[in-house]
Amino acid sequence: MTYAEWIFSGGAVHTMDPVRPLAEAVAVAGGRIVAVGPDALDWRGPGTEVVDLAGRALFPGFQDAHVHPLTAGLQLLSCDLSTTHSLKDYVGLIVDFAHRHPQHEWITGAGWYGDVFDGGFPNRDLLDELVADRPVFLMSHDAHSAWVNTEALRRAGITAETADPEGGRIVRDGAGRASGMLLESAADLVSSLIPAPADAHLRSALLCAQDTLHSFGITSWQDAAVGQALGTPDPFEHYLALEADGLLTAAVTGALWWQIDEGLGQIQSLLDRRTRAAGRFRTTAVKIMLDGVCENFTASLTRPYRGHPGQRGMSMIPVDELRRVASVLDEKGFDLHLHAVGDQAVRDALTALDLPSRPDWQPRHQIAHLDLIDRLDIERFARLGAIANIQPLWARQDPVLVETKLPYLDEMHQQLHFAFKTFDRAGIPLAMGSDWPVSSPNPLWGAHTAVNRTAPRTDPHAADTRSQSAPLLPGEAIALHTALMAYTRGSARANRQDAERGSVGLGRAADLVVLDTDPYAVEAADLGEIKVDLTLAGGKPVYRREATES
Repeated sequence: MTYAEWIFSGGAVHTMDPVRPLAEAVAVAGGRIVAVGPDALDWRGPGTEVVDLAGRALFPGFQDAHVHPLTAGLQLLSCDLSTTHSLKDYVGLIVDFAHRHPQHEWITGAGWYGDVFDGGFPNRDLLDELVADRPVFLMSHDAHSAWVNTEALRRAGITAETADPEGGRIVRDGAGRASGMLLESAADLVSSLIPAPADAHLRSALLCAQDTLHSFGITSWQDAAVGQALGTPDPFEHYLALEADGLLTAAVTGALWWQIDEGLGQIQSLLDRRTRAAGRFRTTAVKIMLDGVCENFTASLTRPYRGHPGQRGMSMIPVDELRRVASVLDEKGFDLHLHAVGDQAVRDALTALDLPSRPDWQPRHQIAHLDLIDRLDIERFARLGAIANIQPLWARQDPVLVETKLPYLDEMHQQLHFAFKTFDRAGIPLAMGSDWPVSSPNPLWGAHTAVNRTAPRTDPHAADTRSQSAPLLPGEAIALHTALMAYTRGSARANRQDAERGSVGLGRAADLVVLDTDPYAVEAADLGEIKVDLTLAGGKPVYRREATES
């Protein structure tokens, strides 16, 4: 008889399978689940590791439906500003990083939040005081703005006379000179000059990101920008190389980046990539950016930003062109992954996804972010069967939202802001993503915010009383089970991995996570305190929490 390598028993086993939501035990052998229920104990042998859950809980491995691991990994290895939330701390981190890396021609990093600066926008003068002899390029936490110093502007040839590039804006001060903040594609004017990281560095960054995601119980994800995108190198070949070397322990769905300026001429290259990536790393989706973000007025709205009557944001691609592109990609069997923040972008996305059905095709088309939506579009969203790919950690009254976003949204826009319950009530399928490094990939933090509409206690970007005690539109809170289903079955479906992952069942991949506390057994306010004790990917341990870890 073949014995199990793992048996989990003595606690709550949440299968996330509606037919059998709870089980007594689970046995794992050969990377698969071989028994669910009391008979799992019969698989015990001399080499079996028996895990006594003892008040803990077992779940299928979490899935992140929208994440940027290479960007996050590079950030972790650079001047990482994401661990704090104050200008004083940013200054200290920048100075320290520059001091410790005198050999770096460029100082690069990411993770700053605009609300720590007067007026919400940083400027080059401060960076010049900190680092004057080398160019500095620091991407914002949401990857839609860059903070640069004078030397970086000089190398890029950006002056007061430089025109804004297509799809971007050079922020200027009262005198008309470039202030040191570059929005959207304007950041490329500088980032394109930064020497490309060595392959070994990119490989280390991806592995670092994978380790971090596993530490949060995440065993699968959808990389939402596989290609030359957002100022980050293309991760495609690096994923393939890691898989070939047996180092890719996660199951990864790649969303191939749509280069808007190349149009339909890029279809064949996307098909070629899909053919090459057919193992643990698969490229079954295509990502298209429709707009930007509200904080810098680049999200596309149906009505002007409050106080800015001439601004409705940016549409990256005309809706008629988007419809043609969506039709071709759907016909080729790609899942569409559409970035849409503003309600006009969401409406355009729905127009593009209104596609004829085919008996042999079950698409997993999804709209990501969905900060705003018009009530008139809810029914159409549900009818089309598109997936709402939501980032739950954003749905709270943190300083970024309250100080740099809400003041520019009118009352009607604010009423359907991160409308999770509205989506769920309408029958719109939900998938959860973090957009890491924009925000933490911790699924328990995400579940906490989805359920409470407030911030978890230990989030450094929402440490104020309002963030943690004043819910954002509490009527849009969803049930805990709904949130956890979205992090498992829902995201597995969005990632086209639901045939093998997303629930605990006989014969399915042994991607599992042990939590130190059962989420269903604690107060909602304590969800963000739960930690991961153990993560298995394909039946192998990829993360164990040390007893000394807090």
